[in-house]
Amino acid sequence: MNLSVLILTKNEQVNIAECLKSVAFSNDVVVYDSFSNDRTLEIAKQFPNVTVVQRKFDNWATHQNWGVRNIPFKNPWVLYVDADERVPQDLAEELQRLASADSPFSAYRVRRKDYFMGTWLKRSQLYPTWIVRFFKPEKISYERLVNPIAVVDGQTGELDGHLIHFPFSKGLLPWFERHNSYSSFEAVELRKPGTERPSLRELFTNDANDRRNALKRLFYSMPMRSAIRFFYLTLVRLGVLEGRAGMRYSAMISMYEYWISIKMKERLHQWRARTDTAAGMMLMVKSPVSETANPPSINVIIPTYNEASHIAESVKNALKLGPVFVLDSFSTDGTQQMARDAGATVVEHTFENYSRQKNWGLDNLPLTGDWVFILDADERITPELALEIKAAASDPNAADGYFVNRVVIMMGRAIRHGGMLPSWNLRFFKRGKCRYEDRTVHEHMVCDGRTDYLKYPMLHIRRESISEYLAKHIRYADMESDEWIKIRLGSDRSARAHRLFRDLPRYRLYLRRDYWPSVPFKPLVRFIYMYIFRLGFLDGGPGWHLACLMASYEYMISLLYSEKRQLMKEGRLAIDPGTGRVVAQAPHVAIEGLNIPRANPGTGQAPAG
Repeated sequence: MNLSVLILTKNEQVNIAECLKSVAFSNDVVVYDSFSNDRTLEIAKQFPNVTVVQRKFDNWATHQNWGVRNIPFKNPWVLYVDADERVPQDLAEELQRLASADSPFSAYRVRRKDYFMGTWLKRSQLYPTWIVRFFKPEKISYERLVNPIAVVDGQTGELDGHLIHFPFSKGLLPWFERHNSYSSFEAVELRKPGTERPSLRELFTNDANDRRNALKRLFYSMPMRSAIRFFYLTLVRLGVLEGRAGMRYSAMISMYEYWISIKMKERLHQWRARTDTAAGMMLMVKSPVSETANPPSINVIIPTYNEASHIAESVKNALKLGPVFVLDSFSTDGTQQMARDAGATVVEHTFENYSRQKNWGLDNLPLTGDWVFILDADERITPELALEIKAAASDPNAADGYFVNRVVIMMGRAIRHGGMLPSWNLRFFKRGKCRYEDRTVHEHMVCDGRTDYLKYPMLHIRRESISEYLAKHIRYADMESDEWIKIRLGSDRSARAHRLFRDLPRYRLYLRRDYWPSVPFKPLVRFIYMYIFRLGFLDGGPGWHLACLMASYEYMISLLYSEKRQLMKEGRLAIDPGTGRVVAQAPHVAIEGLNIPRANPGTGQAPAG
């Protein structure tokens, strides 16, 4: 008797070929796809005995339950594998024997070997972890939105063989993106009734799965659990003996635990509503600055992409200075029409990087004013700043460009410590006098003329969810690591610090760009700097969380930079002359006449797809 194979996919062109090769013994392989937009299906259809079923992904339990209930498998037994897993020969033979035998079990559990940087994470991955993967589909169902638990109707056996897992086969960036999503689901699960602290009976039950779930619930009731997780993995489970791979993985899992924790707090404390309230109060402050009669014309540019939650307010706020131009990167959430309805002129342009997008706007938007103000959609001009801007524009001795301070409103309060204030940005300038340096992220303006500082700040309203905040900073980390690589390759096109800032900010930027990449223990240094030396603790809980989030950000940059350095040594990096981005060049293997990017099982890594 044969057996069926179920493979869940979403954009798995890097993995799918090797995965399908490892299950070639099956006469019924079902690729259960969540509408991939890469070459996953094109590759899968080149293999014999493969059927493709597609369904839009909603959450793990619902998606898997639909699959086992609705897919017409040809065989009584089904093996479920992920695209980044491989079935070795010994496990394949064992599965085929069991599928042909008269078994008393409804399902079987299997252990998995996880690889990172060429190392089996036996210690830091808590081996052995048993997962139900071989089953009769009518006998199984799944619970939980993420990391689903298999509920088996009947007895469960154990397999001798192992699945081989390469969770980093597509690189680090997809791992960060996945775990941002996973942590959001976990935060929802852990706020549900029935997830309270377990009883002693649950902790010492004989059922390994029930005991593991009870221990998980106990763990999530503890304070400082991300630190507890790190020390448990490295010192108790001796992940430190796995070298750099074990230490990095332990730190990444601890970071993931922190993401779950902060998202649980976000749901509890309703940070978005409190942030909007705090920002609204600051925007109602009565201005001590007098109104300027007949100020010169000022144009406001607002770059956008999917800013539906901000754009109407942002445009209305900016109109107090003059005509508003929204430079949109083809948003898909209705940003464009909302901006038009609020009174803005909308122009769309394909996004390359932040500096090139804004420079394109300066060159091509139908600006009419003598002055320009650059405003992000999540920023607001305070009443006193608006009057000060108009006064500066009317001054016959005005500078050519002005730095504006920015106050971050986050988690319900203004952040005034931790190195977040002052935060100077050159945003207001005479048209034709300033342009952005050629840098993909954290770009600054170069001013051809005299600069000065405005007294009153604008507001940076961080009302987005923690998941959205992390998604943005994962993207920033990828871009910033690109900039570090370009510096290493001698291809950096950023402006020098002395051309961007005056006084102390000049030296801070110089240290950040020229020396910071070589500083050891950057996440820890960043946390200590923000929370202790820059008095972040005076901002209470938000100060703590912001320091932790920025430490996570530094760690992601460092890991991505290290990964790209390794690819650079292997000759698998190039700089795209069009966008200035660093891109990975994947090795290829011919399969059925196709050129398919191939993961490298020896390292557990492959270039990001």
